[in-house]
Amino acid sequence: MLKSIGLFFLTVCATVTVSAQIGMELMLNRSMYIQHEPIYACVTLKNDTARPLLFGKHPQLQGYLLFEVTDQRGNIMPKRPGMELSVRGLVLSPGQIKRLIVPINHYYSLERTGVYRVHAYVSHSLLPHEYKTKDLKFFVEPGVTVWKQTVGVPELNPEQEANTVSIDRTYSIRTVTDGSTKAYYLVIADSKKTYAVIRIGKAIGHEPYMVQVDMLSRIHLLMPLSPKVFQYLAFSIDGKPIANEYRKTSGTIPMLSRNPDTGIVSLIGGDTARAGVDFTDPNIGLVKVDELLSDNASETTAAPKVSSGIVDLGKDL
Repeated sequence: MLKSIGLFFLTVCATVTVSAQIGMELMLNRSMYIQHEPIYACVTLKNDTARPLLFGKHPQLQGYLLFEVTDQRGNIMPKRPGMELSVRGLVLSPGQIKRLIVPINHYYSLERTGVYRVHAYVSHSLLPHEYKTKDLKFFVEPGVTVWKQTVGVPELNPEQEANTVSIDRTYSIRTVTDGSTKAYYLVIADSKKTYAVIRIGKAIGHEPYMVQVDMLSRIHLLMPLSPKVFQYLAFSIDGKPIANEYRKTSGTIPMLSRNPDTGIVSLIGGDTARAGVDFTDPNIGLVKVDELLSDNASETTAAPKVSSGIVDLGKDL
């Protein structure tokens, strides 16, 4: 089984543009991204060589899948140190179509805002040429900040040295608009580092969201899914999820309440909402990040910032 970091294979039946012996197509899960958000590319390969293509160690089986990413000035974006995309173990039977999903920000430095273009190409010792996809354009932006709050980092480790100074962190809720969709993101950062970038929902008309921070600097969010259904999310100061549930208006309206004396934040009001009954599950069609990314640290010397939880690969992926 292939163990390369960040490569996910899915055999499908699809139509791709045929170019001589190898058909290739490139898609992105979106065209607009916020800084530090994972960027997933899907490469579709079709084998029209009439013989199997094996990507292995032997010189006659050597093959590569590579990307070239350029910025708005045409500069080639550098690879991250020590990061190499391997397709060793890939087998393409005659006529077979496979889709490879790759988090390209895992391998290339794409943190700067601006316009980028990307294409993929494949080569193999049994192929007479390299085969290349068309360029795709995508955008990386900082997002529009609609709320922010700076908080202290709680000292929860009893062994922490007394003279250790923690840098305050800032929670910010930002929006990114892609076509008709306005998405909300939670960004957790300090002056030196970004700890998490989490997609927390979509704008639903003019329905407001609610946000509170508790005594341990944990953030609590109540995001509308419709005028009467809400998703309750809570995260630690490092962006780890600590709550995820759904509430609906039923006699009372779901709300976040913060006790002014203790700093405890509670979800009050409403009743439990059921996916498929009270609302359409927003996670339908999404993929768990740990299904796409491996934590095999022995294969890398540098790890880019990634979101945790689930990711939207887009309706076409």
